[in-house]
Amino acid sequence: MKRISSNILTKFIGLVLFVGFVAACSDSDDDTDVLFSVDKNDITIAAEGGEEALVVEASHKWVATASEPWIMVSPANGIGTTECTVTVDSSLVSGIRTAIVQILSETGETAEVKVRQTGFGKVIVIEKPKDEIAASAKKEERCYEATVTANVPFYIEIEYPEGNEEWLSADAVELELDRGARPRTIKVNFNWKMNTHPEERVARVRFLPLGEDVELDAPALLTLTQKAAVRIEDNRQGDSIALLTIFERLNCMSDPWETGENMRNWRDVTLWEANDKDLPSPEAVGRVRSVEFFMFNTEESVPMEIKYLKYVESLSVSSNVNTMLKSIDLGSDICSLKYLKNLTLFSYGIVSLPDDFKNLGATLERLDLSANNLPEIPSVLTKENFPKLKSINLVANRRRNTIDIRRKEEFEDGIGLHIHTASDNSLRRLLLWDTLEELRLSNNYIEGELPDFVPGEEGVEAYTQADVDAFGGDTIQYLADNRIPRILPKMKSLSLNLNFFTGNLPQWLLYHPYLLEWYPELLIFNQQEQGRNSLGEIVRFDNAPSSFEYYYNVFPGMREKYELNDEITE
Repeated sequence: MKRISSNILTKFIGLVLFVGFVAACSDSDDDTDVLFSVDKNDITIAAEGGEEALVVEASHKWVATASEPWIMVSPANGIGTTECTVTVDSSLVSGIRTAIVQILSETGETAEVKVRQTGFGKVIVIEKPKDEIAASAKKEERCYEATVTANVPFYIEIEYPEGNEEWLSADAVELELDRGARPRTIKVNFNWKMNTHPEERVARVRFLPLGEDVELDAPALLTLTQKAAVRIEDNRQGDSIALLTIFERLNCMSDPWETGENMRNWRDVTLWEANDKDLPSPEAVGRVRSVEFFMFNTEESVPMEIKYLKYVESLSVSSNVNTMLKSIDLGSDICSLKYLKNLTLFSYGIVSLPDDFKNLGATLERLDLSANNLPEIPSVLTKENFPKLKSINLVANRRRNTIDIRRKEEFEDGIGLHIHTASDNSLRRLLLWDTLEELRLSNNYIEGELPDFVPGEEGVEAYTQADVDAFGGDTIQYLADNRIPRILPKMKSLSLNLNFFTGNLPQWLLYHPYLLEWYPELLIFNQQEQGRNSLGEIVRFDNAPSSFEYYYNVFPGMREKYELNDEITE
């Protein structure tokens, strides 16, 4: 036997290693270019059978198999992209039958195509006739999709057990039967409302054929059961569940509270303490006294779980995303809070208050509805409904920004809080609210003249000597001597600036004993810069004073307290 020289052997081994390396690289490159898919996932065939094209896109070998003998795929295997024919035999059954065509790639990937074949007769078949949905979710997630196969046009009726409220609605059905009796499989979308009750509820959806003479082989019924809401008990644990649920439903953008921590340590939450002087009852100790929700994104009112915060005294829900685009009607759930004193709904997108908002009148002291989209001053806000209310803030209810009210028709959803004092008495009503201490109406679209009043009419009284004496002697004697109308006698903060007022400032305002505390040169006299009202008139007060000398002349005692070094300029 001849011996192989060491040089030849070395070269041979090197060649083998090189070929192996190239092959490995080639395999690696092939792996990065793997392509495998089918052009459809569902095939529906009528009872008489037929053929359907199916395109397999692949970069490797593949093989197709059918789960039932009444289906044939040709070709049943191949290499690369291929158009196959799925052939379905005629059906001898009355109902729908299904099978799966599975395509397996040599790389291990699989694709499945579901094949449905209807039987003889008119059919409407729901793929999943019974199903369950959640009790709650974000608005954009509150939808259900039903897969329906039919060869007749149909409509939908929804039935509820007696006493149940309607909570399910169907979108319009789009079924195109453009190939005779051949059935179509479509998706029917339903929208559902959140279940706020601790019991599950049921809706029965009937799919009924159009035409009185059409009879189905079998009734088409979908039964949806909605899960029960989490039971929130009247205790401290119930408060924590309510807070977490509200946080989730508002879609708040900050980090959620740490549920493992004591609720006493949750940010923006305070609890009632045993030594609090205003403690509603001994049972309130440890319950939520105040809470703030900030930066969120919702299209809906304050979540209904707010009503479970039984002892809340101060509530703030502020800064909805894209507020000016929202049109939210405040719901009634918040109106059941019996101990609420301070309510802030800032930049929420609210356009209306419910009639039963007046239920808060027994306790509410401060109300902030600023930066919303209210089109008018809510009619529910009256002294009779809210005898304890001291502060109302309606600043910046501007949905759109314009300096010319004549353009208001350009905005389909309105410009915001727009009233004319000549035809709307709501501002007059607020000015007659003699127990208010703060009224903020800046940066709205209020036009017309500021209301004036006459003593003896509308229950208006003139200042009396008793008012002068109570104020501190003869400091405001001018008011009693000249029978100036006694309007907003307790008002410590009034703002009317950046509106569209015209005409004169009334005497009750020019000589109000608290006028200088209102910073009138900023918060009363100056109206929308370059603004024009509905008639195209430039907005401004005709008699806005250039200084307060007139004021000090009639109230000499005020000079030392308020005298300004600089004059007011128009």
